[in-house]
Amino acid sequence: MLTMMLPDQVSNFWDIIKYAIEQSVPPIEGDSPDKMNNVLAELLSFKKQCWASYIVEGDKRIFEGIVITQVIDDTTAGTRSLLIYCLYGYREVAKESWIKGAKALAKYAKSKGCNRMLAYTDVPSLIEIAVGLGGEARYTLVSLNTDKIVQIINDL
Repeated sequence: MLTMMLPDQVSNFWDIIKYAIEQSVPPIEGDSPDKMNNVLAELLSFKKQCWASYIVEGDKRIFEGIVITQVIDDTTAGTRSLLIYCLYGYREVAKESWIKGAKALAKYAKSKGCNRMLAYTDVPSLIEIAVGLGGEARYTLVSLNTDKIVQIINDL
């Protein structure tokens, strides 16, 4: 089951959430040392949303995964998208659970006026699920460090 966490829940489980973010978000050159504090502040103010996937075993809820989302507006194209900023599983997650989570996120995105959901991943099984749900995975993220590029260009 995928459920949006409230700010007090985010605070209570921050160590678990922070770990998920650190393990799943690709490193970005020039990251601010305050990056994790900034993410926490955005979660507490609902600029980003934290979703917990969990299973119930007996009387306990066990975290299965964490999803961090953010609604983003492309003012040039006039579109709104739900960005999946972080997607992390703490254990092996069944394909059915991923699909149920995608359904919950799609309903949320629709309620926020989003035209699409976006995510960055290099995990083949997640790409396969996205394509199976009618998505596309045909673009490659290119990241260039400006200092290195300037140096290379100057050396030409």
